[in-house]
Amino acid sequence: MKRLFYILLFILLGFTANAQNFYLKAEGRDAVETKIIDSVSYSKIHTDAKSVADEAALLSANLYKAGYLENRELAHLKVNDSTFAYSYSIGAKITTLHIYTSRLSPEQKKLLDIERDTLTMPLPAVESYMNTNMALLEQKGYSISSLQLKDYTKKGITLFASLNVSIEKQRTLDDIVLEGYSKFPEGIRRNILRQYRGKTFNKENLQRVYNDFNALRFVTQPRYPEILFKKDTTKVYVYMAKARPNTFDGFIGFGNDDNSNKVRFNGYLDLLLNNVLNTGEKFNLYWKGDGNKQTTFNASIELPYMFKSPVGAKASLRIFKQDSTFQNTATDVNLGYYFSYNSKVYVGRQQTESVDIQNLNSSTLTDYNNSFWTSTYEYAEYNVDDFLFPQKTSLFIKSGIGKREGKTGDSDQYFAQVNFSHNLYLNRKNIINIKNQTYYLDSNTYIINELYRFGGINSIRGFNENSLQANLSSALMAEYRYVLAPNMYIHSITDYAYMQDETSNIKENLLGLGFGFGLLTNNGLFNIVYANGSTKDQAIKLSNSIVHLSFKASF
Repeated sequence: MKRLFYILLFILLGFTANAQNFYLKAEGRDAVETKIIDSVSYSKIHTDAKSVADEAALLSANLYKAGYLENRELAHLKVNDSTFAYSYSIGAKITTLHIYTSRLSPEQKKLLDIERDTLTMPLPAVESYMNTNMALLEQKGYSISSLQLKDYTKKGITLFASLNVSIEKQRTLDDIVLEGYSKFPEGIRRNILRQYRGKTFNKENLQRVYNDFNALRFVTQPRYPEILFKKDTTKVYVYMAKARPNTFDGFIGFGNDDNSNKVRFNGYLDLLLNNVLNTGEKFNLYWKGDGNKQTTFNASIELPYMFKSPVGAKASLRIFKQDSTFQNTATDVNLGYYFSYNSKVYVGRQQTESVDIQNLNSSTLTDYNNSFWTSTYEYAEYNVDDFLFPQKTSLFIKSGIGKREGKTGDSDQYFAQVNFSHNLYLNRKNIINIKNQTYYLDSNTYIINELYRFGGINSIRGFNENSLQANLSSALMAEYRYVLAPNMYIHSITDYAYMQDETSNIKENLLGLGFGFGLLTNNGLFNIVYANGSTKDQAIKLSNSIVHLSFKASF
């Protein structure tokens, strides 16, 4: 028992020793100087003796910045086991500095925006003035430069000094060298270099280079770019690693058709491949079929920076079959100019062939062919620090002018389409996502199989996929997202749409309400959405609710 008591006493004494505080006491030569020292403010309580010594040195530096240029430590001693006393002589306070600039050349004065031979300023403003001018030189491309105050003289409470400037040649960005990813698409590197080559080298343009590479979803930058200054050139070294930009989502099922005794497939597939061939290309394959009513097949490919130029191309094939009523086959070929990888404009040719499967050839459903000359603009902006919602902004604008030919007659046509999405960050945990999807088709007459199809998880929620049709529709979709954890969030759903269908003389207001949950795993993003859709003639009913599920695996 006695032995246990000594052990506990030893532990308690050790804990007390480890928890001991040390105190710094700073004094001047008299009460006036001590009051000045106290006004500068310093930390008096410390965890060890080294921290006390560091704070004493910092106190002297702060006195210097306050104008007491002649302050010095007179002595220091250990009063007891925990208290250290430092005494200072702080001297007279310098209030004003006169800076002579007459030694500077006219070119140097112009660079620093100096118009007078003498500058007068309060002493505390000197450090800010020097830092501001260094930043000004760096902004103008004189990264390897120096500013120095020399030849100090003192008269009373005023200090005099001469400004000395050392400026080397103006730097421009000459080359971008990639490290860590040897097969990075050369066309993209050349295009980014083309935008910055010959431009003034400064922190702002270096940050822009960093941001441009960060905007590429198929790479990451494990470290910030570095600079190599040579005698005649300036190179930026960008460090990259290949990311996992590819996504896959889907399932396939099958069963027997009771009427035909044939195997019937159902399910969906959504595959996106990005930069698999190390050219920056994108390939998207989408298929969805319910085995009976609808089948959708979309395939598209984008080839940026062809022949290492800013010119690119994209093409797509879209097939949509509505039960045994009709089938549309659309091709879209475009040639584009890339302002950047995520900002481009296209001109193209879009053609659709539609077959009336039952050969009804009525005024509202018939075979037709149409073709349009189109123009498209696409833009995307990403937030690399947001793993849950990496795409901050997206914009898609497309318009076309053309003609429809069919058994019921020909018609000149025009269409316009706008898709917009943006994340508004209230703070780190609260985000509002706003989307707009608008489509308009102008024609003398309309037929059912040429109308725009929408509805489902990627448009207005609470309605079945592609169950709505219109020649005019505009949907505004809003989500309030609350981040529960870095990999988990919940969100509300408030979707509103206006649609107009001239084939049925329908003008309708649509409303989708609901909520959702998202979970980011090592393999991808899981989403579940519960939404209820209603119209002005149909009240909200729980029986009409739809659950949308998706899991996009990344690889």
